[in-house]
Amino acid sequence: MALAQLTNSLQKTTLDDVALVFSPHAHAQWLDLELKPIPCFLFRVYTPRSDGCTTETESSSRDATSEKYGSDEDIFATQTPEAAANLIADHLQWTKGDRSDNLVSWSSSMLCLIRYIFYRHYDRNDRSSLDDICLLVIDTKKFPARTFIRDSDLISAFEQFDVREKNGLKLMAYLRAKTDHYFGEYLSQGSLRISGKCRTVSAQTMINKGLLDLHVVFKEAFRGVNQNRWVMPVHTVRHTITAASKAPPAAIELLDKVLDIALEFGADWRLPIAVHLLALLPHALDPRPVYERLRTHLRWTEHEVNRCAIYWQTIHAPVSILTE
Repeated sequence: MALAQLTNSLQKTTLDDVALVFSPHAHAQWLDLELKPIPCFLFRVYTPRSDGCTTETESSSRDATSEKYGSDEDIFATQTPEAAANLIADHLQWTKGDRSDNLVSWSSSMLCLIRYIFYRHYDRNDRSSLDDICLLVIDTKKFPARTFIRDSDLISAFEQFDVREKNGLKLMAYLRAKTDHYFGEYLSQGSLRISGKCRTVSAQTMINKGLLDLHVVFKEAFRGVNQNRWVMPVHTVRHTITAASKAPPAAIELLDKVLDIALEFGADWRLPIAVHLLALLPHALDPRPVYERLRTHLRWTEHEVNRCAIYWQTIHAPVSILTE
């Protein structure tokens, strides 16, 4: 008994200090649930009006921010899976109102989040300035296993408990199965300590360094074109990227703007940022001039350039950056 209490106490301390992990395999009904790998880097856009609290030191859900009862409990430990299924669906569908929500959304898709920046900027329920809208990148390897879960895995786990035919997890499962409606969403729960494991840069800083020049859709979004929509503009960019192999090569000036933006994230983060931004260019990309610019423009070492090449190959840019 004493050993069990000590184990529970140690687990609780770990969760309080770092993260509230997802533990489906601790419960019989989810023993066979297969969890997909988590990308090395995840991104989040947040504003002063975002649900919960996100800063450079923590990212907490709405429930955790208000210290709501149960916000320190794993969703898989629920005694009411039907209610949990509703909560998951409400989070994924942005259901408004004073509802319980212990989840925080992340994405592996830089494209989706850049477009989302302008959606939040013009949204009548937000309208934050571009100085106050931030893009945050985290290194998932610095967190305990199962800190994050792919949204489709969570949907698969709880879909059986959702009896709704509309606006429920069955609909979400259907949409996630369609590649063009998948935006690389991942979730954390409760309160996540991210100090020293992340980097944040404002949207305005990225714009000042040339973000709008990377794609015409970004310029349109800045001007307010399709300001109430962000899914279809994302599809538009995806189509241009898919056809990029037939487009003219990216100009050196454009490559330099990508690298200038990446430099704003600091030495430890410029590699993933540069790779993800390069993958958004609607131009053919020859790795040789790209790597040469890394050496000359950012003065990267040979080791850093090789790491960039390996990371690029790992995610099979540009396609998997947009779909994973």
